[in-house]
Amino acid sequence: MFRSASTLSPIAAGPGSINTVSSDFLLANHLPGMQINGRMSAVRRFFCLFVTFDFLFTSLFWAICILIESGGEYHALVDEIIQYNIKTSFFDIVMVAASRFTILLLFYALLHINHWWMVAITTALSCAFFIVKSLLYKWKSKSSQPFEVTLLLLSFFISWIEAWFVDFRVLPQEGRAMRVLEAATNCDQTESDPLLPRLERVRDYLSHYTETIGDFYSPMESPIGSDDEDEYNIPNAQKKLSPEERELQTTAGEALQKSLEVLSSPGWKLEKESSHGDTIYSKVGPRRTKIYKLHSVVDVDPSILFDELTHRIENMPAWNKALTMAKVVQRVDNNTDVVHQIAAEGPSGMVTARDFVTVRRWKKSEDCWVSASVSVTLKDEPPQKSIVRGENGPGCWVIRAIEGSGKKCSFQWLLDTDLKGWIPQYVLDQTLSHAMTDFMSCLRAHVLTIKAASASAAAAPSSHRRYAR
Repeated sequence: MFRSASTLSPIAAGPGSINTVSSDFLLANHLPGMQINGRMSAVRRFFCLFVTFDFLFTSLFWAICILIESGGEYHALVDEIIQYNIKTSFFDIVMVAASRFTILLLFYALLHINHWWMVAITTALSCAFFIVKSLLYKWKSKSSQPFEVTLLLLSFFISWIEAWFVDFRVLPQEGRAMRVLEAATNCDQTESDPLLPRLERVRDYLSHYTETIGDFYSPMESPIGSDDEDEYNIPNAQKKLSPEERELQTTAGEALQKSLEVLSSPGWKLEKESSHGDTIYSKVGPRRTKIYKLHSVVDVDPSILFDELTHRIENMPAWNKALTMAKVVQRVDNNTDVVHQIAAEGPSGMVTARDFVTVRRWKKSEDCWVSASVSVTLKDEPPQKSIVRGENGPGCWVIRAIEGSGKKCSFQWLLDTDLKGWIPQYVLDQTLSHAMTDFMSCLRAHVLTIKAASASAAAAPSSHRRYAR
């Protein structure tokens, strides 16, 4: 997580400075999956170290078990190897660990594969052998059984830790580092510096990244200061947050960071294009489900659009026919709240109404407004029996001012939602695509209403003066 801009200040030092080594260290510290100067990532290096530990620990434990059983006779170790039998010897446990050590280091350290299938195979085969071993082995004296049982169970447990670590630590963190690297390459490289090394662009990207959105995740006791006025009359002075509020604040900050990473990641495929120029893209998201991204241009001042979508969300059902209710149920700080929304039935009743409880976090940075959200469990808003509760993954709205276009702004929407229930994929695709384009139609109609009301308000004083004369 990126705590503050000052945390990564040495990263922007650039090549040739005295801070180059420390910036590499900080970059690897914040992105453990990043390869620095072609070296193995820190998280993969830890996995290889753990595999080595597995082999050495198993060998040592086996030797201690045999020596205790034989009363310290070293020839018993040789007999276990030379006179090996699956029913009487435990040396095969060491050989299984040695096999895992050789195979996993070959594929994950030397060949550097980026898939879980090899560790899954080694874990499955190891566990199958351990089960067969426990059934065929002729357990000896009661005094040695605790050591033998412990060795067998520890080997079984360690093999599963290796599978878990690859699937839930190595691959996700390296994937995240790659997305940041690609985003930095796409966003930060300009025509003036086409030969700038990729690592330096990542440093600059992360430095800017922390300055603009890093403070979204900062679980401090006082709420994060806002650039805007306090919409909810919450003082900017220190506010004591409860543990539940801290957790909500942290969850919202992580959702904002993850959603921006996904939004700028590659691999999007064009799904649909509307007559207004709205383009919808889709891809398989981090949760292995289909997610959507919408690009659009709205003819309105970005600050007005952000205010309508964020601070006036309870008025949204009045102009967005896809919603029947939107209510702020909890204020966390100046930039964070929890919202309960009820979505109307889908077209032709193919999808029944759903409700969502999400925590939101927003921030303005220069000419960019961001509002992110993710589903949370709130004890004061339990699921209702009469309506299915959906679940939203990290999603966001990003609003940017377009230079030289008057009051127009670009609008991006990342949608990662699980409507729950059994819904065919083709029905789900049609429903979500239709919902996004329908939302944009409602939004544009609402923008016209806002403009008309503003024009009437601006014209009212001059008319009043004319009648007064």
